[in-house]
Amino acid sequence: MEIERGFVVGASEDGIVYYRESKNEYGLEIDQNSLEWLEVVQKKLKRAYNKKSRIRKTTKGYFRLNVYSKELFSELSRYRKKPSLVLQESEEFQRGFLQGIFDAEGSVRKERRHLTVSSKRKETIRILKILLKEFGINIGKPNKDKNNVISIPFYGKENLKRFEKQIGFRHPAKNNRLRILLS
Repeated sequence: MEIERGFVVGASEDGIVYYRESKNEYGLEIDQNSLEWLEVVQKKLKRAYNKKSRIRKTTKGYFRLNVYSKELFSELSRYRKKPSLVLQESEEFQRGFLQGIFDAEGSVRKERRHLTVSSKRKETIRILKILLKEFGINIGKPNKDKNNVISIPFYGKENLKRFEKQIGFRHPAKNNRLRILLS
């Protein structure tokens, strides 16, 4: 159950956690091209929080997952306001968090055979650096792009194998790209 909770917290980094006062509505909304990945998130939401969610195709062609829950809103808001709370959680929660955030904000780069994870939030990047080190993954120098998005890269076949074994992807397309990179 802890790994699923962590996964949802990490995956929510790709979404919007919101409260609509006019409707007294608390929710999480994630847009994604991959229906398969949103179905993974949906299952984790059900297991971790016993919350039903809905996935629909938008008019723009991508998929949107919606879940309405004051409890989930409160928990996700706590982690958004203070990402360092992840460091106080169990190793399984932390593993799930890394799985979720890499699925949501990670990339597999074939051209230089490396992985990256990105965020605009400096505190989230700081937490990711700490957790990756704890899981035995050596990172490269973080870099910031023109939009102030900070990316953490890591290279090397052993490092990538360690990532696959210790954390791994639940996102089908990213998992396939990693397997190709390691073959």
